[in-house]
Parts: sequence; structure tokens; C-alpha cells
Amino acid sequence: MARSCVIMDHMVREYLLYRGFTKTAQSLDTEMKYDKDRNMRADKITDHLLSFVHQYDLIGLKDYWGYLNKRFFKRIPSTSVVNTLVRLETYLFRYYIVYAHQSQKSDKVTEFFEQFDSWGNRESWRDWFAFPFTKNPETNPIFEPYFHRVWLDNLHMSLQNFISTVLDAVPLPALLRGSSEEKEEKQQLQREVSVLKMKLQDSTSISSIGGPQGTGTVGGSGGVAGAGGTLGGVLEESRGIGSTKIVTRSDLDIAEDFFIVSGGVRDDMIHYTDHSSPLLGALFSRGGMFCVSADTAGILKVWTFSPEIRTLHTIHCPVASLLWSQKQDKLLYIGTTESRIRKLNIGNRRQTQELVHPTPGLRIVSLASSGNHLVSSGTDDTTHEVLVWDLRSCEVVTSLDISPLPCAVLCTAFNHNGNLLVTGASDGMIRVYSEYQCIMGWQAHHHPVTTVAFSQDELHVYSYARGVLKQWKTSPISQCIKTIEFPESLGRGIYGSDFVLDGDCVIVSGRNCVRVYRTDTWREEFNLGVEGVFTVDVSVPYSSKLCLTASTSGQARISILHL
Repeated sequence: MARSCVIMDHMVREYLLYRGFTKTAQSLDTEMKYDKDRNMRADKITDHLLSFVHQYDLIGLKDYWGYLNKRFFKRIPSTSVVNTLVRLETYLFRYYIVYAHQSQKSDKVTEFFEQFDSWGNRESWRDWFAFPFTKNPETNPIFEPYFHRVWLDNLHMSLQNFISTVLDAVPLPALLRGSSEEKEEKQQLQREVSVLKMKLQDSTSISSIGGPQGTGTVGGSGGVAGAGGTLGGVLEESRGIGSTKIVTRSDLDIAEDFFIVSGGVRDDMIHYTDHSSPLLGALFSRGGMFCVSADTAGILKVWTFSPEIRTLHTIHCPVASLLWSQKQDKLLYIGTTESRIRKLNIGNRRQTQELVHPTPGLRIVSLASSGNHLVSSGTDDTTHEVLVWDLRSCEVVTSLDISPLPCAVLCTAFNHNGNLLVTGASDGMIRVYSEYQCIMGWQAHHHPVTTVAFSQDELHVYSYARGVLKQWKTSPISQCIKTIEFPESLGRGIYGSDFVLDGDCVIVSGRNCVRVYRTDTWREEFNLGVEGVFTVDVSVPYSSKLCLTASTSGQARISILHL
């Protein structure tokens, strides 16, 4: 959004000059010099907000916070936004007091409480009225946490993430919506069409099996099955590929046992059966139109399910990790067991880039990307590297510090805007990085952490290790607020996720099922009866959610969820 604002400002100025509106253009230049919105950049807004604290300008701080509240925050009528706003406002003004005290500005602390009654909420500040009269407040149990550097880093991080989230949610004017909105609508419509085709294909397959003896159709392909007993099975051939899909009575049994989700709608599964060996993982592309899966024989397949199940690309490669590009739906990153990261364009089936870790023989066990940066983790028995790459220059920008002891980083995940990175490692620790500098870390599990993710509001981190899922509160301190054990878990495959967050739901893979929980109540909504699940992934089309699972049976399965 920030980039769009800068481009639009230049376009408007160019148009004014073209039309000869020079005085209007000059007025625009003058107002842009004092732009309170800071080009809609969350980092600039946060820095400007904190600058009032550093200048001991209490009036300026209140006025600018009030401006942001009226300009942006109140335009998002969400209870969670309001609650977060109240907490951040409280923390911000407490930081003002602490900073003034640390700078030996006792008059500023006194001034704060003298003006407090005109705007503050006394209930949440009851203990703080003793602050000016407390000797060495940095040692007082009530005030001591606010003097830690970690708390300040968390405040800065939370402010910036909150502002960024609000800016992304604020309705845009028509000029900024422009072509990006049209492109998004087109993609959403394509996804909805794909989902509807998949539903039609499934219903056609099942109805043909249960139909009269001697008639039937090839599910979703429009062909006709020859006269003969269709109860024994219907052979479906996907056009353009050599693989087949057989729908038998056992498939019907699975469909009958399939969980009836909310609304009483039963959704049957799509099976991708091109692999001949057990699968180790499967992933949706960013737009949900493509899938990639890999098996124990070292065979990777890129495929699509709309308008028909079709294999697009088959690769023989020692795969250790996979990642779809967050920018383009047809770009796939492949981490190998040979210290290499290959960038594949599945549109033209060409390798466009190759990144090589300086240490040979490493398994690239984790990949994560944000913007023009890619984070890769390579490991062997003795060496562990976590590198940050610039995808434009294909050069290493920096490496992540893993302390206190070297260990393998097994999973990585960015927050929504790429400002924060969370990692899980073989030592059971979770580490959070800002600008690739570690700002916090804690012992989360007794076993290697294999999947991590930020919550949607980024106030929580979720982690998974050997059948145990935990929810952590990251501010003001790391605190475990929920633990769920899954004794039936198979453990993560070579790549993929043990769980996926989707709004207020968490979807967890298990040995014989996929469980779906609401994160507000942690009540199990339902589970999908799928055998031998290694990993789970979710894509969110226009009106439905697709759940992709990879199992030890060698099948990748897609189910439609209504959450």
C-alpha cells in the first residue's frame, strides 16, 4: 500500500503539471512535506509516534495518537482491534513515563499525572499513581518489566504490526484500488469456478457409481463408460496425462463416513494418485490453483485439480524442502540435499535461478520468503546455517544468529508484512527476529520444533513438536496459554506443516485424521477421517476452503471445508 501511495502521489502531481495547475501542484508539494500519514508506511508512523516520547512531548504524543485513532483505527469496527488499541495506548504512555524517568526528567513524570484526569482511564492506572513516589521503580515488581529492553522491543514490534494491519484493512479510494482490485476479483472468480467444478466432478462420479446397471459417465470428463456393471468401479481418465483414478465401492464407504460439517453439507474428497510411493508432503500454491507433492522415491510432481486432475511437471530431485512464491503463483523454490535452492517456473518448466549455500552437503530443511528476501536453513550432523538471500541479486544479505548453542533450524515463518520472522529449532526453542536480529527466544518444547506460525493478530505464536501443539503469548513476555497433545501424530514429513492457521481456526494433521479447532474456545469442531496423514495445507478460494493432505498411502487428497 505504501508503494502504491508514493506512485499515486507522483501520478497526481504529474497530471496537475500537465494540465497547468501549477499552484495546485505547489500546494500538494507543501502538504506532502508535512504528511502525517507518512506515505501510509507503518514503520514511519511508528517511528514518528515514538519520537514524541523521546522529545518528552506529551501533548504532541496525545494529539498524534488521537489523529491516528480518528483517521484509521476507528474505521475498523472490530472488537479485537478495539481491545488491542486500548492495550497499546496504555503501554505507549507507560513507556513515556519510564523513558522520562530513565532520562531523569522527573518534572515530565509529574506533568503526566497532573494532566491524566483529563483523558486517562484511572482503573487501569491505579498502581501507576505511586510511580513518582517510588524509590527505584525499576526494582519494583509492578514496574520492573517495563524497564527491560525486551519489553520495549515488543512494544515497538506490536505497534508497527498493529498499524500495518489496520492500514491493510482500511478501505482504499478508487484511485488506489484500480487494477489491483480487478486482478484480485478475477483470481477469486477463477478459484470459485474451480471449486464449483470440483464439486460437480465429485457429484457426477458418485451418482454414476450408484446409478442403474449398465450406464454411467466418466466423472467430470464428459466421457461415457461402456455398458457393464458400474457398481464394481468406474475408470476415470484425466485428459492429457497417463494416470488414472478408480472410484470403487471402498471409495463410497469413505465418502459415507466423511464428516458432515456445519450446515449439513457433505464434501467428498479428490484423490491425486500419480505417486507410486508414500508421500512426504504436499503444498498448495499461493493462489490455490496448483499443488506440489513429493514421495519417498525422490519424485516431485506439480499438478492441478481444475478443471481436471492433471500432472503438469515431474521432477526427479533429492527434495528436502519446498516453498511456493508469495508473489507469483507459478514460481516454486526447491531446497535439496546438496546445499542448493532451485527456483522453478512451472509455466515454462524452466529453472530460473539457483542459490548455493557456501557449505557443501547441507540439507535445506526450511524455506520462507517475504518480499525480495528468502530465508533458507541448511544443516548436517555438524554444520548449521540460516541465510537471508536477496532474490534480485541472488546474494547472501546476512545470516541469523542461533544462540546459545548451534542447532538446526527446522521451520521458519514470516508475519504478514515480513517485519518479523519466527523459527523453531532442534533444541526445542522458538526465536523471534526483527530485521534479522533476535529479539526474543524461549524454551518451548522438549523435542525439536517442526512447525511454527504467527497468529493473525500477531500477538501469539503457535508451535508444534512431536504431537504437542502450543499457543504462546509473545507480549509482554513469552507465556504458554494453551497446550494440546496428539498422541496419534505421525510427525512431519520431509516438508509441509503439522498444522495450518486459518483465521480463528487451527487445522492439525494426525495419524488417521485431520482435526479442526476454534482458537477462541479450543473446542474441536470436527475431524476428517483420512488415514496416514503426514502434512496438511489449506487454500482459501472465494467462498470455500480447500484442505490438502499428504499420506503414507501415496495419495494426496483435497477436501472442501465450510468453517
